[in-house]
Amino acid sequence: MTVVEHLLFSQFFTVLAAAGGVSQWLVLCWLAAPLGVAVPGWAHVAAPLALAVVNRLATLRIDVERDGSVVDRGSRVLLASAFAAIAGASTLVAFTAVWLVLTSLGVFAADAGATVATLVTPAFDPGFRIVATAAVLLAGGAVAHGYVWGQQALGVTHVPVPVAGLPPALAGLRIVHLSDLHLGALLERAALRGALAEVAALDPDLVLVTGDIVDNPATDLDAWLPELACVTARHGVYAILGNHDRHAGAERIATAVTRHTGWRVLRDEVATLTVDGARLHLLGLEDRRRTAAADALPDLVAQVPAGEPMVLLAHRPVVFPVAAELGVPLTLSGHTHGGQVAVPGLPRLNPARLLMTAYDVGTFRRDGAVLHVSRGLGTSGQPVRVAVPREIAVVSLVAA
Repeated sequence: MTVVEHLLFSQFFTVLAAAGGVSQWLVLCWLAAPLGVAVPGWAHVAAPLALAVVNRLATLRIDVERDGSVVDRGSRVLLASAFAAIAGASTLVAFTAVWLVLTSLGVFAADAGATVATLVTPAFDPGFRIVATAAVLLAGGAVAHGYVWGQQALGVTHVPVPVAGLPPALAGLRIVHLSDLHLGALLERAALRGALAEVAALDPDLVLVTGDIVDNPATDLDAWLPELACVTARHGVYAILGNHDRHAGAERIATAVTRHTGWRVLRDEVATLTVDGARLHLLGLEDRRRTAAADALPDLVAQVPAGEPMVLLAHRPVVFPVAAELGVPLTLSGHTHGGQVAVPGLPRLNPARLLMTAYDVGTFRRDGAVLHVSRGLGTSGQPVRVAVPREIAVVSLVAA
């Protein structure tokens, strides 16, 4: 894990609180500047610090089941405002940089003196302030939409996968791929039930779940896991664990999943299905840190008879190059959530692609192998999705 990944993920709530405090103050000052309010110098230090402390206290409610109290609701609204402010402040900084570059290139008509003045103090240019303020409000509004409606949006993706040497009995096999449910306080129970009802309506032959079933150690397993019992398939439901499951206690999660559902949890093991005499091997890879994510994969592949089809369940998509090299025709992964927030219309411009992996979301091909990275059904860190709706993938095996 890089230093950036450690700060953004292992210390996510501290970073959110601090960045949110600075951003909240920056956006507030920007919007209030036209009013001519005089702000003493010390306030530019004390106010962001105080906001950061309050934000950090609000994060203590994140792992606690929602109780509808004023403190609970207030904490969640405050953190949403922090996240929206980060989006707004980032947009302002980026917009300022672009404006300065365009001005320096003479894109905007101005005499030399006006150009120099604008380069030094772009905030005083009326046109810049109007457009930049609109951009800040638009970014904040997009995040607000992501909290209220974006996290509820659900898409069904159809992915046909050609498999060389696929037995006729397996042609057309419909696999529903689910990932990153993140059961816990950030998840709306109604949204989960709606997604699981959609899975049932698809009448899958097989359901494969690629990890992060629960969100954190505080998740009430007895309250949440029975919700998953309705997920069934003609040839069974198979799951692996993700990094959040590992953090919450892999043994505990695997035991609870088995107790509350009819799912089979694969932990560095191979399950073999027989469909009308044809065999399909499911390789379930246990989650490990990024640098060791594919360590156990060669041993799993070695258990599959040569020439027989197999599907790999791996929480982290970074294992794909190794899987392709070993001849695994289909890898299913999650972990990235598609970045959870992306620039509308530019799905590849998201935090997962910038900070985690080039295999951020969707379908990838390499040396005849296919990888599908799910956007997931839940959220992590904050219950927000912008231009990255939740996903149920229907993967169909077809003869190459």
